[in-house]
Amino acid sequence: MIQSHYMIANAPRRQPLYVQIKQFLLRRIAEGEWLEHDALPSEWDLADEMSVSQGTVRKALTELVADGLLYRQQGKGTFVAPVLSDWGNALLQSPGVFDELPDRLSCEFLAISRMNASDDMAVALQLRRHAPMFRVRQLWRGQGRPVALDEAYLPAERFDGMEARWFRSGVGVYATLQQRFGVRVVERREQYRAVMLPREDANLLGLSGAALEEPVLSLLRLSVSSVGERVEWRQRYCLSRDLALLQKAG
Repeated sequence: MIQSHYMIANAPRRQPLYVQIKQFLLRRIAEGEWLEHDALPSEWDLADEMSVSQGTVRKALTELVADGLLYRQQGKGTFVAPVLSDWGNALLQSPGVFDELPDRLSCEFLAISRMNASDDMAVALQLRRHAPMFRVRQLWRGQGRPVALDEAYLPAERFDGMEARWFRSGVGVYATLQQRFGVRVVERREQYRAVMLPREDANLLGLSGAALEEPVLSLLRLSVSSVGERVEWRQRYCLSRDLALLQKAG
Protein backbone atom coordinates (compact mmCIF):
# COMPACT_ATOMS: atom_id res chain seq x y z
CA MET A 1 0.00 0.00 0.00
CA ILE A 2 1.44 3.39 -0.99
CA GLN A 3 -0.23 5.08 2.00
CA SER A 4 1.34 2.61 4.44
CA HIS A 5 4.79 3.17 2.96
CA TYR A 6 4.30 6.93 3.08
CA MET A 7 3.37 6.87 6.77
CA ILE A 8 6.38 4.75 7.68
CA ALA A 9 8.72 6.85 5.54
CA ASN A 10 7.56 10.04 7.25
CA ALA A 11 7.85 8.77 10.83
CA PRO A 12 10.49 10.42 13.07
CA ARG A 13 13.94 9.28 11.95
CA ARG A 14 15.22 8.92 15.50
CA GLN A 15 12.99 5.88 16.00
CA PRO A 16 14.24 2.44 14.90
CA LEU A 17 12.28 1.13 11.91
CA TYR A 18 10.75 -1.77 13.85
CA VAL A 19 9.38 0.74 16.42
CA GLN A 20 7.77 2.70 13.58
CA ILE A 21 6.21 -0.54 12.30
CA LYS A 22 5.00 -1.38 15.79
CA GLN A 23 3.34 2.01 16.22
CA PHE A 24 1.79 1.82 12.78
CA LEU A 25 0.26 -1.58 13.54
CA LEU A 26 -1.08 -0.23 16.84
CA ARG A 27 -2.77 2.63 15.00
CA ARG A 28 -4.45 0.18 12.64
CA ILE A 29 -5.72 -1.87 15.57
CA ALA A 30 -6.95 1.31 17.28
CA GLU A 31 -8.84 2.30 14.14
CA GLY A 32 -10.64 -1.06 14.16
CA GLU A 33 -8.99 -2.64 11.13
CA TRP A 34 -8.45 -5.78 13.22
CA LEU A 35 -10.66 -6.69 16.18
CA GLU A 36 -10.11 -9.07 19.12
CA HIS A 37 -8.96 -12.52 17.93
CA ASP A 38 -8.66 -11.34 14.30
CA ALA A 39 -5.63 -12.69 12.47
CA LEU A 40 -3.09 -10.21 11.16
CA PRO A 41 -1.66 -10.66 7.64
CA SER A 42 1.45 -12.81 7.46
CA GLU A 43 4.86 -11.34 8.18
CA TRP A 44 5.70 -11.55 4.50
CA ASP A 45 2.51 -9.76 3.45
CA LEU A 46 3.02 -6.99 6.01
CA ALA A 47 6.66 -6.61 4.96
CA ASP A 48 5.66 -6.34 1.30
CA GLU A 49 2.88 -3.85 2.10
CA MET A 50 5.19 -1.55 4.07
CA SER A 51 8.31 -2.07 1.95
CA VAL A 52 10.45 -3.31 4.84
CA SER A 53 12.18 -6.59 5.60
CA GLN A 54 10.37 -9.58 7.03
CA GLY A 55 12.81 -9.53 9.95
CA THR A 56 11.81 -5.96 10.84
CA VAL A 57 8.13 -6.93 10.86
CA ARG A 58 8.88 -10.00 12.98
CA LYS A 59 10.71 -7.89 15.57
CA ALA A 60 7.76 -5.47 15.77
CA LEU A 61 5.26 -8.32 16.13
CA THR A 62 7.42 -10.06 18.74
CA GLU A 63 7.41 -6.93 20.91
CA LEU A 64 3.64 -6.57 20.54
CA VAL A 65 3.24 -10.20 21.62
CA ALA A 66 5.53 -9.61 24.61
CA ASP A 67 3.45 -6.55 25.53
CA GLY A 68 0.31 -8.71 25.49
CA LEU A 69 -1.29 -6.81 22.61
CA LEU A 70 -1.03 -9.74 20.21
CA TYR A 71 -0.76 -13.51 20.61
CA ARG A 72 0.55 -16.29 18.37
CA GLN A 73 -0.86 -19.72 17.58
CA GLN A 74 1.59 -22.25 16.18
CA GLY A 75 0.91 -22.86 12.53
CA LYS A 76 -1.99 -20.39 12.42
CA GLY A 77 -0.53 -16.92 12.75
CA THR A 78 -0.63 -13.81 14.92
CA PHE A 79 -3.86 -12.51 16.42
CA VAL A 80 -5.17 -9.45 18.28
CA ALA A 81 -5.34 -10.22 22.01
CA PRO A 82 -8.59 -9.61 23.90
CA VAL A 83 -8.70 -6.71 26.34
CA LEU A 84 -9.21 -7.13 30.08
CA SER A 85 -12.61 -6.07 31.34
CA ASP A 86 -12.72 -2.91 33.44
CA TRP A 87 -14.93 -4.77 35.88
CA GLY A 88 -12.45 -7.49 36.82
CA ASN A 89 -12.98 -11.03 38.06
CA ALA A 90 -15.55 -10.43 40.77
CA LEU A 91 -19.14 -11.65 40.42
CA LEU A 92 -22.23 -10.04 41.87
CA GLN A 93 -24.62 -12.52 43.45
CA SER A 94 -27.37 -12.68 46.05
CA PRO A 95 -25.85 -12.93 49.55
CA GLY A 96 -25.42 -16.54 50.64
CA VAL A 97 -26.27 -17.98 47.19
CA PHE A 98 -23.10 -19.37 45.62
CA ASP A 99 -24.58 -21.24 42.64
CA GLU A 100 -26.51 -18.29 41.22
CA LEU A 101 -25.60 -17.28 37.70
CA PRO A 102 -24.25 -13.71 37.81
CA ASP A 103 -25.99 -10.95 35.92
CA ARG A 104 -24.24 -9.51 32.90
CA LEU A 105 -23.18 -5.98 33.74
CA SER A 106 -23.19 -3.07 31.33
CA CYS A 107 -20.88 -0.07 31.55
CA GLU A 108 -22.20 3.45 31.00
CA PHE A 109 -19.75 6.30 30.43
CA LEU A 110 -20.63 9.40 32.47
CA ALA A 111 -17.89 12.00 32.06
CA ILE A 112 -14.19 12.75 31.76
CA SER A 113 -12.54 15.68 33.53
CA ARG A 114 -9.12 16.92 34.64
CA MET A 115 -7.88 17.26 38.21
CA ASN A 116 -4.68 16.98 40.22
CA ALA A 117 -3.43 13.80 41.86
CA SER A 118 -3.99 13.40 45.58
CA ASP A 119 -0.94 12.61 47.68
CA ASP A 120 -1.88 8.93 47.95
CA MET A 121 -2.57 8.71 44.24
CA ALA A 122 0.74 10.35 43.32
CA VAL A 123 2.71 7.98 45.56
CA ALA A 124 0.92 4.87 44.26
CA LEU A 125 1.35 5.88 40.61
CA GLN A 126 4.91 7.11 41.18
CA LEU A 127 4.07 10.63 39.99
CA ARG A 128 5.15 14.03 41.23
CA ARG A 129 2.91 15.72 43.76
CA HIS A 130 -0.30 17.23 42.29
CA ALA A 131 0.46 15.77 38.86
CA PRO A 132 -2.35 16.41 36.32
CA MET A 133 -4.81 13.54 35.96
CA PHE A 134 -7.79 12.52 33.86
CA ARG A 135 -10.81 11.30 35.83
CA VAL A 136 -13.10 8.93 33.91
CA ARG A 137 -16.45 8.19 35.59
CA GLN A 138 -18.43 5.08 34.66
CA LEU A 139 -21.68 3.61 35.99
CA TRP A 140 -22.23 -0.15 36.10
CA ARG A 141 -25.74 -1.56 35.71
CA GLY A 142 -27.18 -5.01 36.32
CA GLN A 143 -30.66 -5.73 34.94
CA GLY A 144 -30.91 -2.02 34.18
CA ARG A 145 -30.35 -0.78 37.72
CA PRO A 146 -27.18 0.89 39.04
CA VAL A 147 -24.93 -1.46 41.03
CA ALA A 148 -21.52 0.28 41.08
CA LEU A 149 -19.79 3.55 40.28
CA ASP A 150 -16.20 3.84 39.02
CA GLU A 151 -13.77 6.73 39.03
CA ALA A 152 -10.65 5.84 37.05
CA TYR A 153 -7.69 8.22 37.38
CA LEU A 154 -5.07 8.28 34.60
CA PRO A 155 -1.85 10.34 34.36
CA ALA A 156 -2.65 13.16 31.92
CA GLU A 157 0.93 13.57 30.70
CA ARG A 158 1.20 9.86 29.94
CA PHE A 159 -2.13 9.77 28.11
CA ASP A 160 -2.11 13.17 26.47
CA GLY A 161 -5.00 13.75 24.07
CA MET A 162 -7.56 11.55 25.87
CA GLU A 163 -11.02 12.26 24.44
CA ALA A 164 -14.51 11.65 25.79
CA ARG A 165 -15.77 10.27 22.48
CA TRP A 166 -13.53 7.24 22.86
CA PHE A 167 -15.56 6.09 25.87
CA ARG A 168 -19.10 6.81 24.70
CA SER A 169 -19.55 3.38 23.09
CA GLY A 170 -18.91 1.73 26.47
CA VAL A 171 -15.52 0.42 25.32
CA GLY A 172 -13.99 0.98 28.78
CA VAL A 173 -10.73 2.37 30.11
CA TYR A 174 -8.53 -0.69 29.51
CA ALA A 175 -9.63 -1.10 25.90
CA THR A 176 -8.97 2.60 25.32
CA LEU A 177 -5.47 2.40 26.81
CA GLN A 178 -4.67 -0.60 24.63
CA GLN A 179 -6.25 0.58 21.40
CA ARG A 180 -5.23 4.24 21.56
CA PHE A 181 -1.92 4.15 23.43
CA GLY A 182 -0.66 0.57 23.07
CA VAL A 183 -0.77 0.09 26.86
CA ARG A 184 -2.12 -3.25 28.05
CA VAL A 185 -3.18 -3.68 31.68
CA VAL A 186 -2.06 -7.08 32.96
CA GLU A 187 -2.08 -6.74 36.74
CA ARG A 188 -4.52 -5.27 39.24
CA ARG A 189 -3.84 -4.83 42.93
CA GLU A 190 -7.04 -4.32 44.89
CA GLN A 191 -8.10 -3.34 48.40
CA TYR A 192 -11.64 -3.64 49.80
CA ARG A 193 -13.31 -1.92 52.73
CA ALA A 194 -16.70 -0.61 53.84
CA VAL A 195 -17.16 3.17 53.53
CA MET A 196 -19.90 5.77 53.61
CA LEU A 197 -20.81 6.89 50.11
CA PRO A 198 -20.28 10.56 49.15
CA ARG A 199 -23.64 12.29 48.57
CA GLU A 200 -22.98 13.07 44.89
CA ASP A 201 -22.12 9.43 44.20
CA ALA A 202 -25.15 8.23 46.17
CA ASN A 203 -27.38 10.24 43.84
CA LEU A 204 -25.82 8.63 40.78
CA LEU A 205 -26.48 5.19 42.27
CA GLY A 206 -30.08 6.10 42.99
CA LEU A 207 -29.85 5.93 46.78
CA SER A 208 -32.13 7.93 49.04
CA GLY A 209 -33.58 7.94 52.55
CA ALA A 210 -32.21 5.36 54.99
CA ALA A 211 -29.97 3.87 52.28
CA LEU A 212 -27.82 6.99 52.46
CA GLU A 213 -26.78 6.04 55.99
CA GLU A 214 -25.62 2.53 55.06
CA PRO A 215 -22.00 1.75 54.13
CA VAL A 216 -21.10 0.45 50.68
CA LEU A 217 -18.22 -1.73 49.52
CA SER A 218 -15.24 0.32 48.33
CA LEU A 219 -12.70 -1.16 45.92
CA LEU A 220 -9.41 0.66 45.47
CA ARG A 221 -7.40 -0.59 42.50
CA LEU A 222 -3.90 0.05 41.19
CA SER A 223 -3.46 -1.15 37.59
CA VAL A 224 -0.09 -2.04 36.08
CA SER A 225 0.85 -2.44 32.41
CA SER A 226 2.65 -5.30 30.71
CA VAL A 227 5.96 -3.43 31.10
CA GLY A 228 5.47 -2.72 34.81
CA GLU A 229 4.24 0.87 34.45
CA ARG A 230 1.63 1.99 36.96
CA VAL A 231 -1.11 3.46 34.79
CA GLU A 232 -4.39 3.69 36.72
CA TRP A 233 -5.77 4.43 40.16
CA ARG A 234 -9.43 3.41 40.41
CA GLN A 235 -12.03 3.99 43.10
CA ARG A 236 -15.19 1.87 42.85
CA TYR A 237 -18.26 2.03 45.07
CA CYS A 238 -20.33 -1.14 44.90
CA LEU A 239 -23.81 -1.50 46.39
CA SER A 240 -23.77 -4.42 48.82
CA ARG A 241 -27.13 -4.23 50.60
CA ASP A 242 -28.76 -6.75 48.26
CA LEU A 243 -25.66 -8.01 46.45
CA ALA A 244 -22.51 -9.87 47.46
CA LEU A 245 -19.16 -9.66 45.69
CA LEU A 246 -17.64 -13.05 44.91
CA GLN A 247 -14.00 -12.89 43.83
CA LYS A 248 -13.11 -15.46 41.16
CA ALA A 249 -9.67 -16.97 40.92
CA GLY A 250 -7.44 -15.95 38.00
